[in-house]
Amino acid sequence: MRQAWLWPAVVAATIAAAPAWAAADPPELTNAIRTLDAGDVRAALPVVQRYALNGVNSAQNELGWVYETGHGVPVDYREAVKWYRLSALNGGASDQNNLGRMYESGLGVLKNYTEAEKWYGLSALQGFPMGQFDLAFLHDRGLGTMPPFDQTVALYKKAADQGLAIAQYQYALCAKNGHVANGEAVALDYLGRAAGQGYGPALDALGRDHELGHGMPQNHLLAFEFYRRGAEAGDGSAMSHLAALYEAGRGVARNYPEAIRWYRRAVDRNIPQAAYRLGIIAEFGLVDGVRNAAEGFKWVRTAADAGNLPEAQNHLGLMYAEGRGVAPDATEAARWFRRAAAQNSAAAMENLALAYKNGIGVPVDPAEARRWHELAGTHTVAPPTPVLPTPTVADLLSGTGAPSARP
Repeated sequence: MRQAWLWPAVVAATIAAAPAWAAADPPELTNAIRTLDAGDVRAALPVVQRYALNGVNSAQNELGWVYETGHGVPVDYREAVKWYRLSALNGGASDQNNLGRMYESGLGVLKNYTEAEKWYGLSALQGFPMGQFDLAFLHDRGLGTMPPFDQTVALYKKAADQGLAIAQYQYALCAKNGHVANGEAVALDYLGRAAGQGYGPALDALGRDHELGHGMPQNHLLAFEFYRRGAEAGDGSAMSHLAALYEAGRGVARNYPEAIRWYRRAVDRNIPQAAYRLGIIAEFGLVDGVRNAAEGFKWVRTAADAGNLPEAQNHLGLMYAEGRGVAPDATEAARWFRRAAAQNSAAAMENLALAYKNGIGVPVDPAEARRWHELAGTHTVAPPTPVLPTPTVADLLSGTGAPSARP
């Protein structure tokens, strides 16, 4: 039987041999680190290097960070790993975690999840909150030894209870998904803690709860406020949701320029739903009644290329099939219908069935047409909408509200 969450005795001995928190640094080193952080490399780097060579963990940590980020020196991941490792072997909890991160990412060393798990575990055993979180998150993604999930949840809670916002958010998700007793109340508590620290995803999640009335009365005004705070904190999902409120006029007066501004900012943070909405706004002329199919195609293609938004892929297929904003191309249309259908889009399955029935972009094949039509029947097909209405917020949040099946 596989052992999980057990660490070799030699590991425990290594931790016991070194204190978790070193004595206060000498003033000379403290000043040098501050100077180096401020950008004065020439004056401070030699001092930090001297202390690092003498085995001072904070100096070794600083050098690892300097070389990892290229702070005043060329980026050198191997050099960063060297200094992180020296501090980690000396019991530095922060650098044990940093070294685990380098192994997980494959920076300066070969990617190795076993090594990442080991170093995260060493850090976590010292009570370092980021080490606890990173170990839990590694296991949460199915990497490493995969202990029982309740141990992963417990690690999230330990880090969360030390005030780590990202762990508070993740523990809240565990509670929402039924892995914690009294889940809704616990989730709201920990989301509130993370949001109180300005953590964008938590602010976005609270906005969604208020917007959709999950575990609380529906309140568009509060949803708007949480989305706004999350967007201003830099969270792309909150930006997209805030734009949706501006577009639909919920919790705030409808304002297409503001919606477009926030959708564009969300696109910069790789939110494909935002690109899709920009495409719909342009294609159907929702701002001023002037349709711009070419601009619409550009944004819909951006959303479709992200690979995980089948409604955008299906819509792109329609644009190729009908020559909307792009030269007609039946082969490309069928290709995009197929990509969306592979992600269980019933509308795309119906479009692919029509393509096989009529030989549009693919050979005529009644058997394939029938197969795709039957597959579509096992899913819900949204009725075609020839002219796009102003979507509801629920539509915008789910990525629907656009024509999704070929008439």
